[in-house]
Amino acid sequence: MERLRVPARLDGLRILDIGPWNGFFSFECVRRGAAEVISLGPDDPDATGYNKTLALLEIDNCKFTRASVYDLLPEKHGSFDMVFFIGVIYHLRHPLLALDRIFDVCKNRLFVDSPVIDTTVYDKTITNDLKEKILKANTYINQLPMLYFTKGAETGDVYNWFMPNSEALRGMVESSGFQIDNYHRDCHDWASMSAIKKHRSFTIGIEGWSPEAASRLD
Repeated sequence: MERLRVPARLDGLRILDIGPWNGFFSFECVRRGAAEVISLGPDDPDATGYNKTLALLEIDNCKFTRASVYDLLPEKHGSFDMVFFIGVIYHLRHPLLALDRIFDVCKNRLFVDSPVIDTTVYDKTITNDLKEKILKANTYINQLPMLYFTKGAETGDVYNWFMPNSEALRGMVESSGFQIDNYHRDCHDWASMSAIKKHRSFTIGIEGWSPEAASRLD
């Protein structure tokens, strides 16, 4: 929470915690005075310990919504003063879609963290010799925004999909309409950031019909 620079008090705020697992961040936001917390994820809150902890803490303003981040809609879920997107983005097959959905429901601030590949090779299927060559090349490669794609269990976790370097992680968040005002990467290649909602710099539906592209055919 300190690395993310989460305020000590969240009085009166409505919070969204995406991928809450056992609810640590959700319940900490309640402790800091949040008026309402929605914990949203695909997990079973009975299996993760979320519901048991909720009952033990006797919290009544925190609710688990079993859904996907891709399903976030303002008309369905409302808007949130702050969104926590902690330990989730690298587990997603469509990380930019998730950030676009978050932008739609976020009113003010976004918190994100993720492992990054700046000085770490997470692929366990390649030789140590190749890992060393990749790490040496990273001095130059990581000046570009890069994502490592894992299609299976190459990292030891079949639920990993894309692992970014710092440039890519920052770029994805910024391209989705947020302005980063705090970024921290620790010695274990884990990055944390906070960002303010600003404006999208792309056109929604850009993958569809492009009159501009067609005009260049003349």
